[in-house]
Amino acid sequence: MRDQEYWERWLRQRPEALRERRGSVKDWYREAGVEKGERRAFKAALKALNPDGVKGKRERKPPRRGKGRFAAQETPYGAPASARGGGGRIVEGRLRFTREGRPLVIPENPEEPAVRIPGNALSGAWPKDRVAVRIDRRRGGAPPYGRVERILERGIRAFVGRYAPVGARSFVRFRDRESDLLLEAELPDRFVAEPGDLVLAEISKYPSGGSEGRARLVRRLGKSHTMETLFLAVTSSLDLPVAFPETVAGEAARVSQAVHLSVRGGGVCHGDETLQRVDQRELPFVTIDGENARDFDDAVCLVREGDRFRLYVAIADVAHYVEQGSALDREAYLRGTSVYFPDRCIPMLPPELSEGVCSLKPGVNRLTLTVEIPIRPGGIPGAPSFHSSVIRSRARLTYDEVHSFLAAGGSGREDGAQADGKITPEIGRMLRDMATAAGWLSLARTERGALDLDLPEAEIAVVDGMPVSVTPSERFESHRLIEEFMLLANTAVAEYLSRRNEAFLFRIHEEPAREKIEEFESAAGRLLRRSGPVGRRDTASRLQAWADLARGGKYERAVHRMLLRSLMLARYGPETKGHFGLALSLYTHFTSPIRRYPDLVVHRVLKAALGDRGSADPLRILQEKGPEIGSHLSGRERLAMEAERAVEQRAKALFMSGQVGRTFEGTVSSLVSSGFFVELPDWMVDGMVHVSTLRDDEYRFSPDRMEWVGQYRKRRIALGDRVRVRVRRADTDRGEVDFLLVEKLPESP
Repeated sequence: MRDQEYWERWLRQRPEALRERRGSVKDWYREAGVEKGERRAFKAALKALNPDGVKGKRERKPPRRGKGRFAAQETPYGAPASARGGGGRIVEGRLRFTREGRPLVIPENPEEPAVRIPGNALSGAWPKDRVAVRIDRRRGGAPPYGRVERILERGIRAFVGRYAPVGARSFVRFRDRESDLLLEAELPDRFVAEPGDLVLAEISKYPSGGSEGRARLVRRLGKSHTMETLFLAVTSSLDLPVAFPETVAGEAARVSQAVHLSVRGGGVCHGDETLQRVDQRELPFVTIDGENARDFDDAVCLVREGDRFRLYVAIADVAHYVEQGSALDREAYLRGTSVYFPDRCIPMLPPELSEGVCSLKPGVNRLTLTVEIPIRPGGIPGAPSFHSSVIRSRARLTYDEVHSFLAAGGSGREDGAQADGKITPEIGRMLRDMATAAGWLSLARTERGALDLDLPEAEIAVVDGMPVSVTPSERFESHRLIEEFMLLANTAVAEYLSRRNEAFLFRIHEEPAREKIEEFESAAGRLLRRSGPVGRRDTASRLQAWADLARGGKYERAVHRMLLRSLMLARYGPETKGHFGLALSLYTHFTSPIRRYPDLVVHRVLKAALGDRGSADPLRILQEKGPEIGSHLSGRERLAMEAERAVEQRAKALFMSGQVGRTFEGTVSSLVSSGFFVELPDWMVDGMVHVSTLRDDEYRFSPDRMEWVGQYRKRRIALGDRVRVRVRRADTDRGEVDFLLVEKLPESP
């Protein structure tokens, strides 16, 4: 039985449904699949989120578009709508704030530009609120300006803040990169805390009619931040689901962890499934993942056939265990993706599946879908075939282990085995062949014009709940090997389903806007003092040529970052628009169904195409609601990325709080109107030097030349400059680090 909390989360994931009016509450029941015993909980959830949306009788027609569309009134969330009428069209989106504190609304339609909001036109909206904005003006190519007309949904419901009593009254202060809120606090019975203590709080009342908002304190967390409090701070403020509802946990607990097979016809079957499986347990499949990975959803095997290879990519058959429309499936769709943090993960599926029967652990039978692809010299793939299958992985290998084996020339003891016994002579020969095949595929990818940027990610080591180091992640040949095989499998599935005219979700990465490309090329040209790549006409080739020109030089990181920011965000959708970054006309996500719901959707479509009669329903749903499903899952992916980035920023600040006063060498990584950012390359930490702390001169910012210039001594601080800085402050609440400039260093010889 799903409770009110479940249905509130269900509704919040469907803002487009809340915007549309229904003829009666029964329409909601049919759309949401509400069972008879759940109606009271659903109706309470709907009323809590959308008081005007629950009517037993047919509702009045909404006012016509135009001046009366949003009248001046209190919204369902307490904040007043704008009293001004008229103006331009209405756009809906999320209110966000830039580093400099400027409000922006990011429209829900990705093709719409961001809307700037003056500080006096927020109408009581907070950061992360979903709002309706009326566009006021747009001059020439300038970004549009607007004003908040109505708050559609509050973005902050719970948060981690600091207890701040004033006299007999209690307050709690919430600060992050976008917010700084001070709310009067309601204390639970027997609550004991000291000023400055970290507390978990929930919003009990939003500002309304001139009255201020209030918060209810849930529990004290301690004096100082740890990785646990950072996790709570981000997941609560972003409303990320962590624990699984009882119905979902119950379904997961009933899933058998054993895989019992029976011989039927020319293959094997598990249980009463209708589609026979190909028995591939004799093939030497292995998994290659990170050291701390716990869910293994892909295994690979390569067989040499003369001067060519046959690649097998086996992916966990999650669709066999997660039935369409079940509680497990509904929860997985709501989450959309797993979310990964330095010391933990919020899984899309409960551990009984993600770390249990779906995980391709060595030495046990596992149900899979296998893509079989011949590879000719030069990385030319042959016609693929697809099988519902069963495998038994031979070994769980890590990227480090495979890298060490290949870096040593693929040799261990004289018999070719590794000392720990995991890399047997057979697996060792296969790994060497895999490196050869991956090299072919990588060269072919480069030749077709795919982008290749070098932007290492931060790796944060955590000991006893505290970050103890931040280092650049290393990228080995073993990473590239798996990446190439997964790309090939994803492409093969996309091409196969497209030829059959099946409805499924593409992974879409559209070509960037022309003005974005021109802006990037202009900035890169100024930095590299080049007019541009010669003889390159198509956009992808030109962009990659710029990246190659910068490679190995002082501006490499800056140019690669600017290039990345000029690109569109990848998304999911049922339309064929290609993948610009990979230079592919057809692409999908198929290889990670344990952690990505779009992959699970594609699995169901592929199984239906292979003759699985139990997988026909997803095709109808995708045909009816493909754009809505793609939009929801793209939004969940972006939210997960935001959460991961927010925890990483706070963890870096927490680590740097122990380095205050120390001096480091770094590189100027970006410039803004209030100062410039310096990256410590060995630690992957960015900090800001505010212009107000530069006391040796009066500095002026030149955005065209991308530099700060002293007006009297003419000292210049530009992108890519090497500097020595001292750690001035580390603000863990906001995930920010401030530096003081000690000196500008001479260029390296």
